[in-house]
Amino acid sequence: MTSFDDLDREMERLKAMSGGGSSLEPVLQFAAERASAFQATCPDGSQPLIWTEYHKEYREMFESHLQTILHALDMTEDSFHELCGYIQEIEENLGDDSENLYGYIKAITSSEEYDSFLQLMFGEVQRQQQEAGACMEGQTQEIQVLVPEGMGPGQLLAVDYLGQRYELYIPEGYGAGMTFCASIAIHS
Repeated sequence: MTSFDDLDREMERLKAMSGGGSSLEPVLQFAAERASAFQATCPDGSQPLIWTEYHKEYREMFESHLQTILHALDMTEDSFHELCGYIQEIEENLGDDSENLYGYIKAITSSEEYDSFLQLMFGEVQRQQQEAGACMEGQTQEIQVLVPEGMGPGQLLAVDYLGQRYELYIPEGYGAGMTFCASIAIHS
């Protein structure tokens, strides 16, 4: 077990290398460049395969960044995991995260969580849409919905869009393989 003094020294070195966790530029750029793929409507709860491929890239980006920091600090992964536990304990027991290291550690480890990744990407889509004046909270937005095989006019179709579930009736004249336009209320 490493002493608290050793962990404090390691925490200072990590803080110096990470900038206190304030550098999000690569994450923001990653999200901005791939946001268009996350505007898909997803009937039946399925999601495009490209989303999981992007999540893999996202995880690899964080892993590479972490390995660079650990190498520069001459720190092993085991030491880093011990340090993470120490930082988490300080934050949870003392409420002290004045250096935002816990936020930094949480960002690195949350990169593994697919749902957290999706929320990041959906948030970027919404940010870009708002920037373009396309939609704001409480307004409606037009989406294109593909009618799945085995469904037809008058049936209720559950569709996921930007992490929200919408139930839409398939309009008359639309059958499997056809696309209809639907207006949805925007939620954040």
